[in-house]
Amino acid sequence: MAISNEHLIILLVIVIPMLLVQGAWVFFDARKRKEKYYWFWGIFALMNLPGHLLIYLLVTRVILNKKRKN
Repeated sequence: MAISNEHLIILLVIVIPMLLVQGAWVFFDARKRKEKYYWFWGIFALMNLPGHLLIYLLVTRVILNKKRKN
């Protein structure tokens, strides 16, 4: 099963902007929340869609919030 060039271009036109928006949102959200490595979170979010966004939300909203409250 081969993917034609047209299908690949359409896929890239859809996926690349979504990754950039996700990475920018995570970067600015982490910076707003004063995370120590906000730049790392932004780069991390650029690598996968939507898996790394879910990891970011889980770590910063659940795990780190529990540590900060204690």
